This record gives sequence, structure tokens and C-alpha cells, in this order.
Amino acid sequence: MDGAERALRGECEPELSVFKFDRVGIEQALGTLEAQVMEAVWDAPGPVCVEDVRARLEEHGKEAAYTTVMTTLSRLFDKDLLVREQRGRAYYYQAALSRGELGQSVTRQVIDGLLSSFAEPAISYFVEAVGDRDPDSLEMLAEVVEEQRRRRRASP
Repeated sequence: MDGAERALRGECEPELSVFKFDRVGIEQALGTLEAQVMEAVWDAPGPVCVEDVRARLEEHGKEAAYTTVMTTLSRLFDKDLLVREQRGRAYYYQAALSRGELGQSVTRQVIDGLLSSFAEPAISYFVEAVGDRDPDSLEMLAEVVEEQRRRRRASP
């Protein structure tokens, strides 16, 4: 089974190597063109070929060469973000993850990275930031912490 099949089954995380804090949305985890291509794939009613994606990008004012789109789709496939099937000589692509699933995956990877290197300051700042932005959410956070404690006490 290849990486894309594992991604479809929720058995692996997409391969995202960097997080760009100066970008917005999925561009924080992908390049600008990769993010635009993912949006085109998500917005399509079904599987798309290279020309479909190139045309969708053009409709949104982004001109890209056929070979550039082809390379970008291939890279997204290699990162386990797309699945593909061959029809004749062309590949047709679909998203391996929904927008929400990609957001969850990016969140997990960023937080895991922070906790592995900077657990105490990351947790401390997170609680402080939640309190500053939405004091009512502190109660929800306390409930989540307590639920995790209950689960740990209940499991062998």
C-alpha cells in the first residue's frame, strides 16, 4: 500500500516539513502554488487532471504552465495530500484529506514539534494566550484537562 492509500485511510500524516508563520491559511504549511492547487482540487466536483487544475487557476487570475501544475500535483501526491489514478496516459487527482483534516494534521504537527522541544513555555504561553483572547475558553480548557486526567486514571 502506498502513502496516498495510507493517507486516505487516516493511517499517516501528510509530509509537511515547514511551517511559515508569515503566511495565512494552508499557505503556512504549503507553498503558495501548492495551496492554490489544493484549493482547486477541493473545489472540483470530482477527480481532476492537470489541465482541469490549470484552467481553474486561470479562472482565478493565476496563470501557470501545464508542466508547472503537473509538477505541483506530483509533489502534493508525494506529500500524501493527493491520491491519483491513471486513466489512459493521464493522472486524475483527488484530495486525500479534507480542508479540515489538513488543518488538524498541521495543528498536530506544529504542536507536537513545539512540545518536543519547548513543552513548558509552549504550554504556559498557550494558556496565557487563551486567557487573553477568550477568557471564557479557559473554563473549557480546564474541562479538557480534567477529562484527560479521568481517562488516564481509568486506563490500566
